[in-house]
Amino acid sequence: MANSQIITQTYISDPRLNDLLIQGMEKGIKGDYQGAIALFTEVLQSDPQEVEAYYNRGIAYAKMNNYPAALEDFSTALTLNQTMADIYVERAKVYLQLGDRNAAIADLQKAKTLLKQQGHTSRYPEIDNLLN
Repeated sequence: MANSQIITQTYISDPRLNDLLIQGMEKGIKGDYQGAIALFTEVLQSDPQEVEAYYNRGIAYAKMNNYPAALEDFSTALTLNQTMADIYVERAKVYLQLGDRNAAIADLQKAKTLLKQQGHTSRYPEIDNLLN
């Protein structure tokens, strides 16, 4: 049933790009990270300002252990939207993989601040776990 919930979700106002984004997410869920990256890249070729595509492509790159590409996508996403706490959390995970604990801590603290401001404290345990 989770897939039907994803299908009805609107992430981007352009229906064609939204469909590509959702297809990319579905490929990522199934473990087809290369396919997901291709679809997210297609979205970005049409709309280079699309935060969700950078964010999701960054996750796919991270799943493939391509940490430099993941870091670049998360950082680009954050230049477009500094209020998405999830981007900070995912970038922190990459920083931890790269051994940059200070950058990871800074991102996790920023994520925690944003989540508190937005009233979404349910992710605190995950962040606290990463901080430890």
